[in-house]
Amino acid sequence: MPATLYYVKPGDTLWRISKRFGTTIETILNANVICNPNLIFPGEVLLIPSPETPSFLKAGGFPYYVVRPGDTLWCLAQQFGTTVTILALSNNIRDPNIIFAGQELLVIGERPDPAQLKQQWENLGGWPSCDQIPPISIHGIYYNGSFSWEALGQDAIPYLLQLIDNPCNIVRIYTVISLARIARNDRVKNALRAAADDPDPSVSRLVPLALRRIELGEQERKNVHLVIDSVPLHEEPNLASPSIQLPAGTEVAALRWLIPSPTEEEGPRGGILIYDRFRVLKTGQTGYIPRVGFDEIVVI
Repeated sequence: MPATLYYVKPGDTLWRISKRFGTTIETILNANVICNPNLIFPGEVLLIPSPETPSFLKAGGFPYYVVRPGDTLWCLAQQFGTTVTILALSNNIRDPNIIFAGQELLVIGERPDPAQLKQQWENLGGWPSCDQIPPISIHGIYYNGSFSWEALGQDAIPYLLQLIDNPCNIVRIYTVISLARIARNDRVKNALRAAADDPDPSVSRLVPLALRRIELGEQERKNVHLVIDSVPLHEEPNLASPSIQLPAGTEVAALRWLIPSPTEEEGPRGGILIYDRFRVLKTGQTGYIPRVGFDEIVVI
């Protein structure tokens, strides 16, 4: 029996939901990032695993998490296996006791040494050759590394400004993505504008998106993301559900990250397909975008 995606209704409690689905509060808590079991809200999406198929992934977080009322950094650190200090530093939070509902947090286990991270990117980009880097290495080093750069914030910029001219197009692609998430100064914007003339269209096409993402960050709209490629937005986390196609550059706000397919659809490289729930800013339409590759999000 597959899991169920449940939309919380007025008057619901975890106890009532657990009885309705013949499960336990503990099972629901193990399947969802919930800090306060006494606080759930209408419209909130919960994954309800079946007794036969317990969930091994918690719905709600990674690489980002949208703060809910009642959350604390201490609780979230326990949920994500990290520390309050790392969460605060990675999200430029001055007072760890103050976070706000709707705020989007980067979730990361540790903050790397920027010089070592830069060297790692350069070494892999040059060996044995750029076009021979295995997809799993692109995911592990560059995709995951882009969030490490984001966690470093302004400290990452001097290193990324050197990487943006790397001979390897993969390095340049993820450098542009990384700068898009953190940079707010003219030097970075000028470097990105220069990258608009990159001979590789996979790099140059990202530049307008990166500049727009920086503009959104300057407006304190960090929870607004831009779709990188044309992607489907499904009504439900199910590839068989109705969908519309969102073109690259569509601005979306994250509502909930990392929702394992309730029907246990297989992802593009095995395992359960992962979705993220978004609202399209222009139309207000909400839906689910499937992740690609090794569970990679398709927005910056």
